[in-house]
Amino acid sequence: MAVHRLQLLPGEEVLVDIRPHWSFLSGPLAISVIVIAIGVALDFGIPHTSVESHWIEGSVVAIPCLWLAARVLRWRTTSFVVTSVRIVEQWGVMSYHQSETMLSHIVSVTATQTLLRRVIGTGRIEFEILGDDQIRWIDDVPKPMILRRVINRRLPPFPSDPEAGWG
Repeated sequence: MAVHRLQLLPGEEVLVDIRPHWSFLSGPLAISVIVIAIGVALDFGIPHTSVESHWIEGSVVAIPCLWLAARVLRWRTTSFVVTSVRIVEQWGVMSYHQSETMLSHIVSVTATQTLLRRVIGTGRIEFEILGDDQIRWIDDVPKPMILRRVINRRLPPFPSDPEAGWG
């Protein structure tokens, strides 16, 4: 998917390359379907309307459809790559953005899912980064529990002496 845009370091291998879960598209898709259904119902329910009212109706229907098209484009251009050395998140339609975190700087990884998200197989991955008070997260990750396991297996071991630090 997005590995072609990612410059791999020497000796680095790609472990996971995924897009956001399809539920990322569910909100705009549901609203688009509802608005289209209402537009079709109005066309059949009120058959003899003016051209101006059809233009207004078409404009109202087009707005959620454009939102859906923009969300699909954003979904297609977003990727989450886990390599043997780092975690890279890439996104961007008009401009390209890339955020990367070295695995050696990650203190802990947490996967969270609500009941609904657990049923559909998506969730959030949270990273606690060494020396940073904030937690980074990535939403709409497919199979977050499995992804957490993959990342945890690549994390460096904790130091045996807490005074020694992460050196």
